[in-house]
Amino acid sequence: MKLLILGITGRTGQLVAEEALKRGHKVVGIVRDPGKLSIKEVEIISGTPYDFYTVQKAVKGCDAVISTLNNFPSSQGLFGKIRTQFDLMSVSIKNTVKAMDETGIKRIVVMTAQGVGDSVKELPAIFAFLVRISNIKYSYIDHDKQEKVLENSDLNWTVVRPVGLNNKNDNISIVHKLNGEGELKSMISRNAVAHFILDSIEKTQFIKQKPAISNI
Repeated sequence: MKLLILGITGRTGQLVAEEALKRGHKVVGIVRDPGKLSIKEVEIISGTPYDFYTVQKAVKGCDAVISTLNNFPSSQGLFGKIRTQFDLMSVSIKNTVKAMDETGIKRIVVMTAQGVGDSVKELPAIFAFLVRISNIKYSYIDHDKQEKVLENSDLNWTVVRPVGLNNKNDNISIVHKLNGEGELKSMISRNAVAHFILDSIEKTQFIKQKPAISNI
């Protein structure tokens, strides 16, 4: 398959791209600064998914789309300054849905977070408090908006909601929770998320569902 990955320069997005290439897929990425991407096998489209015409160009010839976009700079702590548009994810997904509708592409998998939308009640109290008082709340607000964009589309979407992300990427064990059923741990490796996203596409799993995931 040929996959368009939004957020390909992020820590999770790069792992998704690397794993997709290992599995024999072709990868396209929208990149504002090509120097930030060291994966040579990726077809690079210069620009940002915030611009519709860039997405329209990038999605042509693809079989599916993956988004790991986030507007929160997690490397700078909970109160880090947000340097992108506050609606980066929701606008980018609106652009993507429109471009996919035009070209007839149906499959998209989008990473948001556990605690977004109807899963907010499942957050531990201390983390829910941190979300409310820190800048991460802006990310959760926009994640919720992009989930609603997908719900109102005709696409075969999957929303993946990981718990807290870490870089222990040797751990790719995964357990999922769906419709409130199942038990999760508090963390998951970014590499495990990458594997789950690609498995969902390859196996046509979780269509119009929102699995929450963690390491076992």
